Amino acid sequence: MSTDSLATGTSISIRKIAPCDFGMISKFEFSVSIAEPHSDTKRLAQIYAETAMWRKESGAVAIVENSTQRMIGTLQYYRSAPCIHGLEIGYLVHNPDDRRKGYAAQALRLFSDFLFSTKSNFYRQQLIIEVWNTASWKVAERCGFVREGVLRSCGFGEGDPADCFVYSRTQKDYSQELTSANGPG
Repeated sequence: MSTDSLATGTSISIRKIAPCDFGMISKFEFSVSIAEPHSDTKRLAQIYAETAMWRKESGAVAIVENSTQRMIGTLQYYRSAPCIHGLEIGYLVHNPDDRRKGYAAQALRLFSDFLFSTKSNFYRQQLIIEVWNTASWKVAERCGFVREGVLRSCGFGEGDPADCFVYSRTQKDYSQELTSANGPG
């Protein structure tokens, strides 16, 4: 397993996906790609061999608990639209027993900061969160994302998808936090 951390927080770290993660990833079809379900470990291995799950405009990372080095979730990013200078981020803490421990907020903030510091040509990051998912939109707000509005019928389900909030954090927000007397959020 690769232990090369991209960023480290108090209780979790984020790192690029490694082959040892395929078994867990395959249980959560869209945890590393919004475009293609990844439930087949052979397909995951093929994609990994081609891209290492990291490209200029899309990629995925593992959320790892520092004390145990156990993978507890994933984050992914991808270009939000060709005409928008931004990235969309998705995140998932896999096991419900690992939720409500602050892992998602730490991971999202670390990943957001990492992307702003390494992908300076993207000026905006956004999250699409179903309106019923109070825990997720509270994570977004703790990480400095601002609610912009509602996208109607755009959720992730079958049939008529749920309405979703749009949250964003901009390069300006990131830069101001770095230079603020209070430091990063």
